Amino acid sequence: MHKAIFVFLTICGLFLTNTCFAQDSLYTSISNDTLTIHHTGTERNCAALFTWDVTVVENLITVTEVDTGDQVWCMCYFDLQVSLTGIDPGTYQIDVWSDDIGSDPILHGSLSLDWGNISSTGQQESECLNTRDDTSYVELSVNGDTLALFWNTPMLNCIFMPVWSGWLNADTFYVTMVDTGPPVDCICPFEVEASFAPFQPGSYTLNFWNGEYGYPQFDIASLRDGLEISGEYQSPCYNITTLQNEVNRQLPDEVILNISAYPNPFNSQTNITFRILDSIDLEIQILNIDGTRVRTLRNLSQTQPGYYEIPWMGLDYKGNSLSSGVYLLVFSFGPERSVNRLLLLK
Repeated sequence: MHKAIFVFLTICGLFLTNTCFAQDSLYTSISNDTLTIHHTGTERNCAALFTWDVTVVENLITVTEVDTGDQVWCMCYFDLQVSLTGIDPGTYQIDVWSDDIGSDPILHGSLSLDWGNISSTGQQESECLNTRDDTSYVELSVNGDTLALFWNTPMLNCIFMPVWSGWLNADTFYVTMVDTGPPVDCICPFEVEASFAPFQPGSYTLNFWNGEYGYPQFDIASLRDGLEISGEYQSPCYNITTLQNEVNRQLPDEVILNISAYPNPFNSQTNITFRILDSIDLEIQILNIDGTRVRTLRNLSQTQPGYYEIPWMGLDYKGNSLSSGVYLLVFSFGPERSVNRLLLLK
């Protein structure tokens, strides 16, 4: 009488306890009024699916990468980034944490940020216009801590490619524009817009085009509406580093030996091999992680001794491609069961 073998699949603590994140790299980049925090080469669970929690308390920005994916039996690397807008001017410390399934929160590192240097946050230029108003002029508008400058029908190079910059000296805001377009033998009117942020509340004077349009004043009454996550990115899993080895258990009385699947993880096909030493009634099934059958690979009555190899292309019983995830390879013969894990990655 054979003894039944049961494989207990635990969700917590397979790989993530006290994981070393030696490859992690943290840095920031700034584009217009958006701050992006980059976390590259972080070793995490292969099926990780991240969301981001971001909080700001005084001068501490806490970014937590929350893994909402399934727990599987391998580790690999990811590149992650989250983009933030609405940060008030100031000097900050950024702490980057992870909150993964089966693991206590882990601090990956801290960054320093000096946020608040006023810069161009956007620009827009019309096509070369056929007509213009009698005079060119500048209009200013304010939204929160952002100044928008509208420049009406200046006569400029026909191939107009502006680069804007601005800086604050006391309460005077200086704005310059450099046309980087190629020189051509024509000029025409344009409508041009540029915006700058972030300003602290206060009253300011604009110095633009050496005062040709006067020195208009503008007031900043408040900061922006508040912090928001404006972008997220998670790279595909790459460079699988750890795969929990299946214990190559020989079943009682040496009925089935050397059950294996290669490659595992696999993308398009894995080859399942095993050896039978005695005639048995054998059924081989693929189950998903919750135990639902997705395909029967073999239902062999009185399987004879020998060496067997069975390919599986990651298809269900209807021939449809299955999604990435963990699947269970189950050998059943009488009351006996042997379970191995397969990882399909697409």
